[in-house]
Amino acid sequence: MSDRSWEQVVTGRTGAGVRRSRDGRVYRKSGVGEVRGELADERDRLLWLAETDLPTASVLDWEDDGDTATLTTSALAGVPLSELPGSSVPGALKSFGLFLQRLHGWPRETCPFDRWLAVTVPSARVRVDEGLVDEDDFDAEREGASAEDLVNRLIDARPRAEELEVGDMVVCHGDACLPNFLVDVESLDVTGMVDVGRLGVADRHLDLALAARSMTDTSLNPAYGPAAAEAMLAVYGLPADPWRLDFYRLLDEFF
Repeated sequence: MSDRSWEQVVTGRTGAGVRRSRDGRVYRKSGVGEVRGELADERDRLLWLAETDLPTASVLDWEDDGDTATLTTSALAGVPLSELPGSSVPGALKSFGLFLQRLHGWPRETCPFDRWLAVTVPSARVRVDEGLVDEDDFDAEREGASAEDLVNRLIDARPRAEELEVGDMVVCHGDACLPNFLVDVESLDVTGMVDVGRLGVADRHLDLALAARSMTDTSLNPAYGPAAAEAMLAVYGLPADPWRLDFYRLLDEFF
């Protein structure tokens, strides 16, 4: 396709430049530096997911000239959970909770990607040292804190979290916010997941924490709210540990 066959996508929080074909069937993400590495991570996970029955986009092309990388993928049917009207939320919550069960039930030994704390906490430390953490984007309860202070809190809490993660390791999406899951507007069944660059084996609370936070934040997702988060966790079916939900929200501040 020529450049005139593409339109810029301005929604979402990815650091990549995102374009969509005008027929809506194909997406292209491009980036340099750190984003270039993130796109390679997403490509690798999409290729692995293509060997499973977990629904996501297909890799159509990969370009990397050593400076800029471009990932081209198919589009998924459906709309993001974040774009549903309030009347659709109850049905969508059920579908989403069941989909997380399905994802987390995938045999973890088949997943080649690690997102457990032995990987993510050292990565958080490196990101702080390299000035890659946006202190202006912290959650409300941590506004005004420094990245250095927060990473020290994270490191202090790591031993307890590592003891707890052992019994709850599953295949996680890694960034389980509402815009990253699509549903059919009629059936409200989940049609797939996107932005899978952080997918890997981790404590299930990583996904539960970010999904519940995404729903609770009515400034971003006004159709949901705290009651919706409670309902989703109830559908998921396993009791969530409040301490770990808080811990994994803290961990997410660094990524």
